Amino acid sequence: MRRKIVCIILLIMTIVGANSQSKTYFVSSSGNDNNSGLSIKAAWRTISRVNQTIFQPGDVILFKSGDIWNGQLHPKGSGVAGKPIIINYYSNHYGDKTKPVINIGEAEGAAIQLVNQSWWAIRNIEVTSGASPKLGIGRQGIVVIAKGAEHHIEHIIISNCYIHDIWGQLGGDTPYTGYNSCGILVKIESDKTRKRTIASSINDVLVENNRIERFDKCGIIVSGRNNIIVRNNYIEDTGGDGIFVNGCYKGLIEHNVVKRSCLRSGDPNLIGGKTWWPHTAALWIADCDQTIMQFNEVYDTGRQPGNGDGEAYDFDFNCKNCILQYNYSNNNHGFLLIMYKTFKNIARYNISQNDQSHLIQMQCDTSEENQIYNNVFYVDYGTSDIDYFSGHDSVKSKLGASFKNNIFYATGQGRFRSVYTQGDVLVRQYNDSVVLPHPLRGTLFYHNCYFGP
Repeated sequence: MRRKIVCIILLIMTIVGANSQSKTYFVSSSGNDNNSGLSIKAAWRTISRVNQTIFQPGDVILFKSGDIWNGQLHPKGSGVAGKPIIINYYSNHYGDKTKPVINIGEAEGAAIQLVNQSWWAIRNIEVTSGASPKLGIGRQGIVVIAKGAEHHIEHIIISNCYIHDIWGQLGGDTPYTGYNSCGILVKIESDKTRKRTIASSINDVLVENNRIERFDKCGIIVSGRNNIIVRNNYIEDTGGDGIFVNGCYKGLIEHNVVKRSCLRSGDPNLIGGKTWWPHTAALWIADCDQTIMQFNEVYDTGRQPGNGDGEAYDFDFNCKNCILQYNYSNNNHGFLLIMYKTFKNIARYNISQNDQSHLIQMQCDTSEENQIYNNVFYVDYGTSDIDYFSGHDSVKSKLGASFKNNIFYATGQGRFRSVYTQGDVLVRQYNDSVVLPHPLRGTLFYHNCYFGP
């Protein structure tokens, strides 16, 4: 009897184990939704069939290389630690790296969206639209959202995807427009019925090796807390910001290239709602602690009349103990913005070449102890301002950060100058009558090298 009971228990365990095994699903434009999807010959055909399935930890969803699907992918289910759910591609030909394509056409919203789902990896997918912009319609690439109260998303990977030719709406504040109109968006959705953000969280996010081209509004936005990494991405031709990381602790933004960002966000005739935000920058952080931006390259930002920024990099509100190092900036409308309410941030070992307008704009106070040291600033045309900017506030005599051991090299028709400015950014007034107090040791300019005017 005992042997019989043991055999029954082993049989039950075998059945349960078999049912819990991970599965690999195949999707092909020549498949059939009545198939099981569990082999290449039994592949599914449509995105709708994929959307109907609740996937289990360790499952893999493979789209056929080079095939095109028109629609929006919203798969269900979550993985668990060590067993993520993976979206990737397969090919019948060895070495074929052609990505499968999801085309949202004129639809509103995301090509791929996960809501309150953890442990997912999205790899090697091409996302596009090609449709002309349409008032009131926001469009997105790949979106991960923590929505509602107490949702904690863990472990999201988005890698080696190509997202291009998606024209959303630069203005507006709907779930799909403005800053939500983004190539890759990972965010905690705020609760508009409350005065504070919902106590949800997103941790362990890796966004790497993606290419985003011709997109309105933004390239990559990640709002998370711990282990946030954005690396090796290429972004070109965005109406607004290139990369924005918000709210993270010890985050890492590195080896990214951003070209021709901020091209359209400052159009004074932009339509789409009163809440549109025209001020954009190429690569920046806000509400971050001990976060590093390093080995990035930024080129040719745009700056229309409504855009007060246009810089390559930015320490924005509530950044503290963050570092900007080993970065390159060329032909942007400024190298660095340091906002007020920023504390003990450092910009070091960077190269700025021909950054115009406000080379460095400081809205910070010297008591906040931001530092700029061991950088090289080069200009051979135009005027690059070191700008102490107080906006419409009363005169602030303590504006600024400390400059130490930097090289300022002006040649040809280029020059540097320090200015104290007030008013709107693009029509600001230069006030040479403001007398700053005698600097304390460790503030303002010490031990820099200067060449040229």
